[in-house]
Amino acid sequence: MLRNIGMFLLGIFLLFCGMGMIEMALTDPEFNIGSIIFAIFCGLIFVAGGVAVAGMVLLDGHSDKKKSKKDTAVDIAKELMSSVCPGYYKILEDKDDTERLIHYFREDYASFFDQDGIAENAAIVKEATQVYWHILYLQKNRLDQKGIRLKFTSDRFSYGDVAAVRKKSYFDKKYKVTDVSETIEAKTEFLDGQGKRLHQRKNLQTACYQILSAEYVSAKKVICPNCGKDATREDLIDGCDYCGTKFTVEDLNNRVSEFSFKKDYDVEYSKYKEKRKTYIPRVALITGIPVFLFSLINVIRIFADMEGPYTLRIAAALFAIAFPTAAFVFIAVYAFIIFVFPLLQGVASFSYMSKRMVSKMKNIQEANMEVAKNIQKTDPLFSLDAFYSNLHNKLSAIHFASGPAEASAFVEGANSEAQVAAVMPSYQDLIDLQVEEIHLNGYSVGEYTQEMIVTVKLSLLSEKKGSVSRKKEKVKLTLVKDSNCKSQTVCAPSFTNCKQCGSPMSLLAGRVCSYCGHARRLAEYDWAIRSYMKVV
Repeated sequence: MLRNIGMFLLGIFLLFCGMGMIEMALTDPEFNIGSIIFAIFCGLIFVAGGVAVAGMVLLDGHSDKKKSKKDTAVDIAKELMSSVCPGYYKILEDKDDTERLIHYFREDYASFFDQDGIAENAAIVKEATQVYWHILYLQKNRLDQKGIRLKFTSDRFSYGDVAAVRKKSYFDKKYKVTDVSETIEAKTEFLDGQGKRLHQRKNLQTACYQILSAEYVSAKKVICPNCGKDATREDLIDGCDYCGTKFTVEDLNNRVSEFSFKKDYDVEYSKYKEKRKTYIPRVALITGIPVFLFSLINVIRIFADMEGPYTLRIAAALFAIAFPTAAFVFIAVYAFIIFVFPLLQGVASFSYMSKRMVSKMKNIQEANMEVAKNIQKTDPLFSLDAFYSNLHNKLSAIHFASGPAEASAFVEGANSEAQVAAVMPSYQDLIDLQVEEIHLNGYSVGEYTQEMIVTVKLSLLSEKKGSVSRKKEKVKLTLVKDSNCKSQTVCAPSFTNCKQCGSPMSLLAGRVCSYCGHARRLAEYDWAIRSYMKVV
């Protein structure tokens, strides 16, 4: 756009120069016939050149005949703005059902945490899986106990050339899983009982969702999300003929099983490039506008005293304004490139906007992908995004639980339950948890079990006596899963049956049947925690 403006002004300058030559040839008595012809000939060349240069710019701006003058002016304004401002803008429309789901989920998430108490008929209950609803319940209960209200606001944004909503779907033999990434600008505030802000966190990054749904094999048949057998929708509601699991109608539709924020190197690098490309236009405008105005004022002041044909005086005035402006901008831009830009690059190296930090994030992702490829030799449907979501839910349950029973369903046995119970007292003041990094350190598979070692870096926000503090935590976990278990998601039906006595068991009620004392193994369904250790 700035180039087009410069070309248009050049065309106008050439036009007035040509008209000035023609006017001088026709009005100056000292011109002879040869001089008049030569001046008119050169003037016509300048006029034609000016009309051609300015005309090409105008034709380019009016190439779409359907646009009104108002629309064209708006487009020009947008293009000019995009030259000096990063290409970030709010997206107001949802294109499909997935975008509508995550849009309404964010709104209902905000409403759930902003209200007093926990409403039984909260809209988010119908949008979240049973397991994720349990985690939201634990966090809301923790905040209510402390008299703290969470206020959440969010908007979908476009950052550069990265799509605002990216998604991929696959079937893991039980659930249809959709992993969604959404570029977002969000703000989370923690308020005390009097409405005073205790802490504020801005999430100018990527929101991640996992959406689960039953997989339909035909118009009438659906895959049981618990055992993977074919059944009719009505049979599943009454109870699967193979495993006895009962579902509500909503359990078979799209449900959000995780909602979190992470740093996405593609988004971060796009933002980095968008910001960089505005440096030069900004310097040009900041330095050029004052010189332009100063030159314009002086030209207006002396214009009446200038001599010569009127059109040639206009051309001289344009030159007197444009030349010092262009010269000053040229000097300022190159001074910026030589002296200031390297300094900005050095400062940027300390922020997530820098290529160095973006590269670090990419390296972690690539290392995890190598481990994932090894896992996929045994479990072809293994998904890193699904695993990240799964692990985030387990860690949230442990950190927000008020006692071992509320998180016992996610551990393998009594030893791991004791390890988790030992660290829970240190989490009782926690009000927020963010996963910063996940490292897959190793994977092995035996005849009966799969085993994975994972290191997670967390950012924890705690409140005590009205004071909020943030600290980092590093946790090392050993996770196990039966070697024949291929599902990537925790079973999330209304209830399953105890294999010992047949009594209904909720996954969230713990791993031990309250009727017969039989301990259920989560490893039959999902990754279970064998060891949990804080790393200093």
